[in-house]
Amino acid sequence: MASIIPRTALNPFVTGPLFLVLAGKAPQQISAPVLDLLRQHLSAESIGRAIVALKWLTVLGIGRYVHGILNAFAYSNFQLRSQKDRYDWPKEVAVVTGAAGGFGRLMSLDLASKGVHVVAVDIVDSLPKDMQGNPKISYYQCDITDRDSVMSLAEKVKMAHGDPYILINNAGIAGKEMDVMSATPEMLNRIYGVNVICHYYTIQAFMPAMIRAKKGHVVTIASLASFISGPGMTPYSGTKAAVLAMHEGLKAEARVIHKAPEIQFTVVHPTFADTALVAPYKDDLKKQGMLVLDPKVVSDAVVSQVMSCRGGQVFVPKAYGLLAGLRGWPHYVTQTLFRLGENESSAQTVLKNSGKVRY
Repeated sequence: MASIIPRTALNPFVTGPLFLVLAGKAPQQISAPVLDLLRQHLSAESIGRAIVALKWLTVLGIGRYVHGILNAFAYSNFQLRSQKDRYDWPKEVAVVTGAAGGFGRLMSLDLASKGVHVVAVDIVDSLPKDMQGNPKISYYQCDITDRDSVMSLAEKVKMAHGDPYILINNAGIAGKEMDVMSATPEMLNRIYGVNVICHYYTIQAFMPAMIRAKKGHVVTIASLASFISGPGMTPYSGTKAAVLAMHEGLKAEARVIHKAPEIQFTVVHPTFADTALVAPYKDDLKKQGMLVLDPKVVSDAVVSQVMSCRGGQVFVPKAYGLLAGLRGWPHYVTQTLFRLGENESSAQTVLKNSGKVRY
């Protein structure tokens, strides 16, 4: 209910007609009965205030609607034509890393249910039982932090299934010693290897076919930590800021260097979700009033974006997109907000419970 109210209040297709009716600008056979009914219960002053409120809500709603359209247009490289007619889903192949659990498992199952052949990639020995035996899911065990292994994987996938035109870089980990002073070389190499460097390898392996075909969609699973770095999670936040920068640079390179503006790019910023990554400190987060999402909400958002054949920047939940602008706010405002949210006990919980957990 809490999410429906703001969506309705800023929906010009709802507030606009209501404004026209109350302001008497709609046909009289519609406006007159409504106004007569309202006058039985409300004063003229209250009705006047409602008209003013509806007028400004309509203006804001139209602005928000146009803003969304222009953003979607920009994320699709200002191309008017949709790429949907170039995708035949039963013939498409999607590579999903970190596919054996969390977001990756859910995305793989959802894409497979829509007819896409999913190349599920992970480092574990086998997939969960609900993914085994699915004719639309092929499992490949691979250490994606090893470039030679990724290049070999790409050759195997091409020979067995053809060129994939969808790449979802989902694999990610957190690590022990997640504060700067305790960070070990081993942990830093591992977390940056899985969360950042492997993206370069998978893109180098699978994007050349997209460039040749001038068709494809690269999805980067980042985090709200791309914009906010809290105590006890600095290395993790650093990796998520890095993949956001990589996503933005890669999109420009596809357009400028490779002359392939048709390739779509999406970056996803979820907040905490109930995956293995968050499980060790989920209860503590909830005690602090933090939102912990059902991972299916994130998976659904990603799959919906892929099926739209348009690039974008996806925040889950959508309202958290406001956080992306924090860097542009006055420093005294952002630092005040950060200090209000800082909590020594929560930082200690992160440090105590963090380990080599995966999405």
